[in-house]
Amino acid sequence: MSLYERRPARPPRRASSAVLTRGEPGSIRMLMGLRHPDVPAFPEFWAFPGGGVSKEDIEYARKRSGHGDDIQSMESLVTLFREVVEETGLSKSEDGGWVIVPHYVRKKLIEGPGAWIEALAEGMVYVDTSGASLVTERTTPPLAPVRYTNRFYHIHLGKYAPEPEHPPGRSEFTEFKWWNPEDILEQWEQGSARMAPPQVTFMRDIVDRCREGRGILEILSDLAGRPPMGPHKIEFAPGVECLPIPTATLPPSTHTNCFIIGQGDELLLVDPAIQDGEGRSIIVERLNELESCGKRIKSILYTHRHTDHIGDRSRIKEIVDVEVLGTSETLAAIGGGTVIKEGDIIDLGDNLPWTVIETPGHCPGMVSLISKSGLLSADNVTMVGTILVPSADGDMHQYMNGLQRLSALNPNLLFPSHGPVCAAPMRVLSRTLKHRMERHAKVLNAVKGGLNRLGDIALSAYKDAPDAPESLVRDQTLSHLRGLVKEGLVIEEGGVFTAIPTSGG
Repeated sequence: MSLYERRPARPPRRASSAVLTRGEPGSIRMLMGLRHPDVPAFPEFWAFPGGGVSKEDIEYARKRSGHGDDIQSMESLVTLFREVVEETGLSKSEDGGWVIVPHYVRKKLIEGPGAWIEALAEGMVYVDTSGASLVTERTTPPLAPVRYTNRFYHIHLGKYAPEPEHPPGRSEFTEFKWWNPEDILEQWEQGSARMAPPQVTFMRDIVDRCREGRGILEILSDLAGRPPMGPHKIEFAPGVECLPIPTATLPPSTHTNCFIIGQGDELLLVDPAIQDGEGRSIIVERLNELESCGKRIKSILYTHRHTDHIGDRSRIKEIVDVEVLGTSETLAAIGGGTVIKEGDIIDLGDNLPWTVIETPGHCPGMVSLISKSGLLSADNVTMVGTILVPSADGDMHQYMNGLQRLSALNPNLLFPSHGPVCAAPMRVLSRTLKHRMERHAKVLNAVKGGLNRLGDIALSAYKDAPDAPESLVRDQTLSHLRGLVKEGLVIEEGGVFTAIPTSGG
């Protein structure tokens, strides 16, 4: 059975985020934190304080709610106040002001999930929902295995507010800053500040209205009257928009990232992997929006020939019939186009050229693209699951060499074909290469230890992954063995693998 299957995206969990403001009209600032470099999601990104709705939040909200109350909103608000206290130390006081809770309270809050409820019961912290207004709701697109429907609530702390403080132990944030929305959006556009896509579009909503001469508090009040919901533009970086397309792909991924590249009127469409009507609708809707703004697709580029990247070519051709770019191997699979190769420059006239990097290990003819914005890495690395190097047409030796070449480019950000944007490209590239080199060594050691048949070598090399599908384990072991043959470390004769003695014995 093929590992490439169409699966639905996981349903989102619920979360709350706090848009905390302070100051007077004309000098309003928003509190954001710089996420710790070691957190799993969006390290070194600026974000609002917040987190997921817990079981304890739900239990407390339901006990506190009266007949006719919006229970789900109350649950979200309890989460909001808990996260604000835990991450910033800020809490409502008994007289309605905002204070930093004592150190002993914060120590108590990190003891466990029940500590928050105990602190509420003992009057150490307070939940006062009267000043919190829902200003938007954003749902993580289906490119991530863990998704959230995140409610953003605005709370104005007044003209003056205490400075946030980090909790005992390691914090999710390394730094707090009161930002002017225009300043952080400008720094994001220049590449000197990072934000996740929901924060980017939210800041745009505010800044666009600020440029009409309106104040931030007025804008947030208007948003609270009619909070924007539903899908939003997914910007990984300036000029790098992502459209997750549902595809039959390798688990745990359920979608392939189609990219719209460019900041001017001419755009590049990368891997529009339409396989059905749902994917077609996603592409058509977005291209119609772009066309209404005077933008057009100049070319389509396919990173490689795998079906979860090419999709149904006839469907995309019906929508946009433009020049197709790809390597000779890729174009041979889709019926022709303009050949691209190592070092070619794709210039869209927006002062952000992209350079073609040939990285054929995962698939013959696969390319990546690099610019000052970051690295569009195709199927070299992923933020979800693992990358396979198929024994049928992949090349493990070239794959590991490609990872080394991409690491040498030291990209600013990484835009994978599956999963969210990566803020720490060197960490992910190094981790992926290290994993493959360790597996390579295990396969070689199995052969050196006297195992000479594929099945036995696979069992030995993958004994640390007992739940991995047998067919996958055998296939990846064979890819490693062929790489070792290419490197002159192993020979194969009639399905029997033997290690070549080194000069040192």
